[in-house]
Amino acid sequence: TLPRFDPDKALAAGGDPNIAYYHGWFELADDEALVVDVTPPECDFWNFQLANYWMESLDYRFHQVHLNQGTARYRPDGTVRMVVAKSDPGVPNWLDTCGHSHGTMCVRWVGASEFPVPRATVVKLSEVSEVEA
Repeated sequence: TLPRFDPDKALAAGGDPNIAYYHGWFELADDEALVVDVTPPECDFWNFQLANYWMESLDYRFHQVHLNQGTARYRPDGTVRMVVAKSDPGVPNWLDTCGHSHGTMCVRWVGASEFPVPRATVVKLSEVSEVEA
């Protein structure tokens, strides 16, 4: 899941009151994928990123480990489906775990007036194209 991080804790840690954070943990077998569905709100910026246990970004220099409103492929209905897996399932918005079987993930809505909660589902990698339809 990607629950919203407590806004009061974020502010107490020096966070920006205009950013809503959603943090989660993933753990995937080699034959599994995490499908994350969301309808991004009207906002100044949003992003989804993968990180390691210490919440350090995975290797963005050589791997696709993040998406935002400028790089994600939207569906005709305005939703975005992101697929997290060790290997490329051949669908839009694939995010590479860089060989990690587990790690953290974060969604940020910056300057949003509403805060949709992303829905995360683990499926078999072989089912991803069926889920995408």
